[in-house]
Amino acid sequence: MRPPVGNDETLVADLLAIDPALRHGLEDRGGVSSIGRGLAVRGNIDASTHLVIEGHVDGQINAPEHGVAVGTHGKLKSDIFAQSITVRGNVKGNLTATRSVKILADGRVEGRLVAPRLAIDDGAVFNGRVDPNLAEAAAAVKLHHLKAGTSKAAS
Repeated sequence: MRPPVGNDETLVADLLAIDPALRHGLEDRGGVSSIGRGLAVRGNIDASTHLVIEGHVDGQINAPEHGVAVGTHGKLKSDIFAQSITVRGNVKGNLTATRSVKILADGRVEGRLVAPRLAIDDGAVFNGRVDPNLAEAAAAVKLHHLKAGTSKAAS
């Protein structure tokens, strides 16, 4: 496995600490993609690799077979659907994970969290609702919408 570049290494380590099963995806499914600090994306993102975001994103993020990490400089107005989600930056939107969501000490999230496992570090800010028992149903609905090609997967 090639190590990620720059600040991505810390976020990838966080993803792996939360969900060690993601290591298999790093080795076998294309590694890691990133959106750097100087990049702003408006529109939906469908990721076929793990995704590290240090820039700005306004749109839905789908990585159903991978992890998503939002770095310290990341600012998102996005619904995120992934296996595992780690937040160090700011996210306004709903987070749906099939494995886990972790909001680290410098993370801020406003929205709904749906995941079977949730961790919020001391110092993190969360304003919203947690629905741990809906993770399987929410994931099934989102996958159905992705396969059907609809642009807005249900939250």
